[in-house]
Amino acid sequence: MKVLIDEREIPDAMKILCRLRSFSEIRNGIFSPLQRLKFEHTNSEIFYAGPESIFSRAFLERNPDCREYSGENCDTVISPEHTSSWSYISNISSQILSDLEIYKKQKKWTDKILMKASGYHCVGKLKHLYIHQSAVIYPGVVFDVTSGPVIIDKDVKITSFSFLEGPLYIGPGTHIDNARITGGTVIGAVCKIGGEVENSIFGDYSNKHHEGFVGHSHIGNWVNLGALSTTSDLKNNYGLVNVKIESSIINTGTIKFGAMIGDFSKIAIGVMLNTGASIDIGCNIVSERVSGYVRPFIWADSGTRYRLDQFLTDSKKIMARRNQTLSQSEEELIRHVYEAGVK
Repeated sequence: MKVLIDEREIPDAMKILCRLRSFSEIRNGIFSPLQRLKFEHTNSEIFYAGPESIFSRAFLERNPDCREYSGENCDTVISPEHTSSWSYISNISSQILSDLEIYKKQKKWTDKILMKASGYHCVGKLKHLYIHQSAVIYPGVVFDVTSGPVIIDKDVKITSFSFLEGPLYIGPGTHIDNARITGGTVIGAVCKIGGEVENSIFGDYSNKHHEGFVGHSHIGNWVNLGALSTTSDLKNNYGLVNVKIESSIINTGTIKFGAMIGDFSKIAIGVMLNTGASIDIGCNIVSERVSGYVRPFIWADSGTRYRLDQFLTDSKKIMARRNQTLSQSEEELIRHVYEAGVK
């Protein structure tokens, strides 16, 4: 069987989160769409068609088991045509439940997943709490599984006085410190999360380690939110939220949507993000309040651009702290996005 990931056309609603990676690589449950494809089509050939050759090279370098599409007839095609951050967020609960069935079928996962209780409290049936044997859970942590399962992956650490409500997935190597996480949430790998999070998605290597509220929001990879930075996820008039991305204004169809923040953006201490704020990749945001759309690589309040050489230096320094490196193809892609700009 041949499967095609067709990303030659990226909808406006997904552009910010797909500057540097495929929509199929974005975790929107326990797994990403690409991981689900590999689990569900074990012996299939997976082909990829990106918007540009430079994008395809970066994808194929990260996923060497996939092949570049060159016109093959494929049995199944998936595309980002009808995807958006707000649809991902509204479907977190059902997606986690669906993914859990795949999760339990994978022997390499179930061998290492334990349901256990020691020094913390579980509200609801313990069978809905899945904790990896390598995870460290401090006394005083409360898990609430009455509305859905909680899945804690390998090497996660959760410190005392944290409250975690399902459906919830927390990825490998993430630290949760004195946090309240509710409403159906996905936290990626190697994140640091504190304060309050509700019904949101965090990509890998992103930090919100201090007090502040993030609700109904989609946070990319390598994002840092400073202490007390906060999203508004509901308008005062309870109206539908519109999101501006580049020159497009998109009606989300929901009254609950906080913010969308692209990869490698940094939000300073105490920044207030208005309902529906969209911050593109590589920004350094220090304004007291942010509304609407912020173009890629914007530096502080000046409206000028983050110097590319300085951005790459800073990014590599940040990645090294997590023992990660920026590949040559990813650096080329960043340079391409920077030089292309936004129309």
